[in-house]
Amino acid sequence: MLTVYHLLRTCLWTIPVFTFLWSVPAFFITYGISQALNHTSDVFPYISKTGTEVPERGLFSLTVFVCSIALALNAEIRFQYVRLMMTQMSLTPAEKSRWITLNKLSLALGLVACFGLVFVASFQVDTLPVPHYMGAFATFGLSLICCWIHAAITYKLYKEERKSGLKYTFIVQILVSLATTVSFLTFIISFASYRYQKSKGYGTKENELRDVFQSASSSEWVLAITTISFVLTFIPGFRTIEFDGFNVKFKSPATNSKTNICLRLCDCCS
Repeated sequence: MLTVYHLLRTCLWTIPVFTFLWSVPAFFITYGISQALNHTSDVFPYISKTGTEVPERGLFSLTVFVCSIALALNAEIRFQYVRLMMTQMSLTPAEKSRWITLNKLSLALGLVACFGLVFVASFQVDTLPVPHYMGAFATFGLSLICCWIHAAITYKLYKEERKSGLKYTFIVQILVSLATTVSFLTFIISFASYRYQKSKGYGTKENELRDVFQSASSSEWVLAITTISFVLTFIPGFRTIEFDGFNVKFKSPATNSKTNICLRLCDCCS
């Protein structure tokens, strides 16, 4: 029987897949519900605005909270994977200390970013905007830093191991990090511009400020999707490790040689 324990034990690569498939469709589902019930305006809204009314508010809070837990789990497993890789690399003590510190930093920032997401899920933007915005900016800002740190770590792993898989992973991580950075800057600039112009009475999002508002809301959606998509780059590394109930370790050669997804899922059932 396929159980969560078996998935965590030998199919750690399913965790990034679950994170993406759980989170991204949920945003569109809450948006669809809010639109169907006329709880949002005709202007494309911020993600948080799709989960401020009943019944979509409960779904939004639930999905975002589960997303935060899944992202935290990804951060921990990625930390353990990099730690294992460092043990088999020929590094000087100074180099090893520097990269271990960077790996710990990525874990710490990632967990804080996930905690910020809990604030987003717990405090609605219409009722408690301050903690909601604090959580959102902590999540997006720290996640962006984590993306670049992970890309740097992957590049170091590739330089030491010279494996093509690591090279392709690094390239994808750079592309996703660039997309995340551009969408983050676009969101910050557009959001600040909209808030400033609105405070000065230059118009509303339905009329004069429609373009700048939609620039902010659209870039936020892209930012959220690219940030969550980054965890998919962890899949190749996670396929080489397993959880034995106490520790994360490399898979045995016999298990690691099975590259077919169906065979891996069958392993989880055995």
